[in-house]
Amino acid sequence: MYLVKVKSSESKIHGKGVFADQVIQKGETVWMFVEGHDKTLSAARYKDLTQLEKDHLDKVAYLSVTSNQYIFPPENDPALYTNHDEVNHNLSVVFNLNISPEPYFVANRSIIKGEELTNNYHEFDEAIKSKEVVPKWLK
Repeated sequence: MYLVKVKSSESKIHGKGVFADQVIQKGETVWMFVEGHDKTLSAARYKDLTQLEKDHLDKVAYLSVTSNQYIFPPENDPALYTNHDEVNHNLSVVFNLNISPEPYFVANRSIIKGEELTNNYHEFDEAIKSKEVVPKWLK
């Protein structure tokens, strides 16, 4: 769940994106897994999904390195539109089980209002890192 004000809009990167609706300071926590809001699916259950369902989850979910669960936002959550930028991402992943059971994201620099929020999927998605699942759009 985004912990800062955001809005989704058309992106120059891909489709829709998530944009800061406020100034975000370097080091500020921007997104964190929130039990009861964010959704989970076991890796075993993922294997039972239809190809259409897998294709959708490959776009909106990540396989957590800490829980081996697929983590994804609920319908109508702006986080569905967070885009990947391997080089110039402004959100970095943090792993600290004392703060969150799942990876969370902090601003790696100051972000101005209206700037698109991006992260590097390779930093936290175990399915991509292990190449078990490589979404077509990431090839």
